[in-house]
Amino acid sequence: MASDAEIFSLMDEAVMQAYNSKDPNKATKYDLDVVCSLTGTQRSKGSGSSVELVLTGVNGTSVPEGTRIDSSTTGSRWTTDQRAVIVGTTVTVQATCTVVGPTQADIGTITKIVDVTGGLTGATNPAPATIGTSRQLDDSLRVMRAAAVGRPGSNQVDSLYGEIFSVEGVRRVKVYANSTNSASVSDENPHGLPARSTAIIVDGGAVPDIAMAIYLKIMPAAPQYQAGTPVTYEVQSPKYPANKKIIKYSTPSYVDMVVVLAVKNDGTLPEDADIMIKEAFLEFVSGELVPAGVGFKIKGFDIGESVPYSTMFTPINKVLGEYGNSFVQSMTLNGAESSVPIAFNQLSRWTTANIQVTIV
Repeated sequence: MASDAEIFSLMDEAVMQAYNSKDPNKATKYDLDVVCSLTGTQRSKGSGSSVELVLTGVNGTSVPEGTRIDSSTTGSRWTTDQRAVIVGTTVTVQATCTVVGPTQADIGTITKIVDVTGGLTGATNPAPATIGTSRQLDDSLRVMRAAAVGRPGSNQVDSLYGEIFSVEGVRRVKVYANSTNSASVSDENPHGLPARSTAIIVDGGAVPDIAMAIYLKIMPAAPQYQAGTPVTYEVQSPKYPANKKIIKYSTPSYVDMVVVLAVKNDGTLPEDADIMIKEAFLEFVSGELVPAGVGFKIKGFDIGESVPYSTMFTPINKVLGEYGNSFVQSMTLNGAESSVPIAFNQLSRWTTANIQVTIV
């Protein structure tokens, strides 16, 4: 009887797993990948960190796409996302880390030119890198699948979301549309966009791929408004090569978050507690710290999402809760004990260099 009971139990679990494998809300791992493939959604293998580089050199110098530049402090390698031409003495170009995941790069550290180009004399990053993401978790994949269901459509906000999210390396997307004939702020146009315009803001991904995704789905006559940091790229139709169009979108304007934290140690915290807390912060803002079953910040912070002060105790307590009775003595976000407002075209940016943890 005991043997039969165990066999029947295993059979019941197998049947339940097979049943759940067809439900996108219950399927996991490979089964979830199969369900998502039905709507053209693929699990992200992760994305490399991205950064804005300022290249210096001789006027007219053409810097090829994929030019490699290393960090002088960590040795991380970065490649330019597109061809750039130096005008005057400088040109600004986006670059992506060759390693998938949250690679850090502080200001002024990406300076070692690997691929020498005649006329290119220097490189640097005037701002810290925006950290990449690890392989996509099941919970995040479910959210992306829901957004991508409208991808097969055309001239719709949902289809734009789905097509842009399908681009490799894209981490966040916002599409704002003003359907009125006025640029005045109203309930239908809360951000004061120009009349009948569409504003697309994308974090991560290569410019040519994003521009093509927008080209395939955006309404042809809709004015393209660049609400954040402007990006302009000419796209050639894959079906009709003679047809070309200038695509305009934006990357978010990044707001660097500075956390200053003091923790009272009751004697139970490990020596690397400060490092553990910093890592917990980065996991939390990326949506990887709290399980989806809890229903709390499973996507991290999105474009246009403000940072609540009280919410930021979560990653700290996640670490402290495993040891004794240590507690937070004080914490400030960008110099104040209050929430940090983020505008509709901005995105909070988090780096370990801007998280100061003092154990007292």
